Amino acid sequence: MSDYKPPRVNRVKNTDGRALLVAGVTVQVSSPEVVEMCGAAGYDFVWIDAEHGSFELETAVQMFRAADVFGMTPLFRVPSHDPSLIMRALDAGAMGVIVPNVSTRQQAQAVVSAARYKWGGNAGTRGACPGTRATNYQTSDWSGFANWSNANVTVWALIETIAGVNNIDEILEVEGIDAIALGPFDLAHEMGFPGQVQHPEVTAALGRVVEKAQQKGVDVVASLFSESASGMAAERAHWFAQGVRIFSVGSDRGLVARAFRERAAAARDVSL
Repeated sequence: MSDYKPPRVNRVKNTDGRALLVAGVTVQVSSPEVVEMCGAAGYDFVWIDAEHGSFELETAVQMFRAADVFGMTPLFRVPSHDPSLIMRALDAGAMGVIVPNVSTRQQAQAVVSAARYKWGGNAGTRGACPGTRATNYQTSDWSGFANWSNANVTVWALIETIAGVNNIDEILEVEGIDAIALGPFDLAHEMGFPGQVQHPEVTAALGRVVEKAQQKGVDVVASLFSESASGMAAERAHWFAQGVRIFSVGSDRGLVARAFRERAAAARDVSL
């Protein structure tokens, strides 16, 4: 009988069947302090973006620690499908991976396998090491940890290509895909509508993805792009009506740059 006691809870994992609304934010700046700010603001998860961010895993580990302080779930957006990157991020304490450009069933199966330890009849290929940060540096019961990790580590597949949209049925057949993350920006670019994340054809394509995921009981993650509160509320209402319950509300770069721009404009607009 294992005596393993999980030190953390994955707040994006819908393990009890409740339809909870979950909110997170993307961090692309190399700063654990920014992650702490996100935790202090009350977000459920932080999407630590190593694909477009300016940092490596060594810095990301400090960002994971900052998230842990607030009980906020750290998810790591890997820059590629490389299984060694997935393994290292999870060993370092990420509670899930967000994988870009998942366009085929084979790719989906490969990233799920990389995130799971071999156990019973599953297809797990994650390298096993009991001395990692994730397992409390060889002080946790290994069997208990490995089982807990397989059940609680999150794998999100980013659907951001035309091929990914077209192959969504077979992608959703892969056991272990916890959520489909919608990637409207890249998809819009590939569809010939650069920057038009709310173009009707882009929205319709992603709507089909959401519908298919709902039919399979797989969560969907929608990113909100609007700069205004009212616009963001409208975006959220659109996806919420389709059953989406997990939202990423923006990125640190965009939020900070926008705040700086607005305050600079306000400071100059002074009537003497």
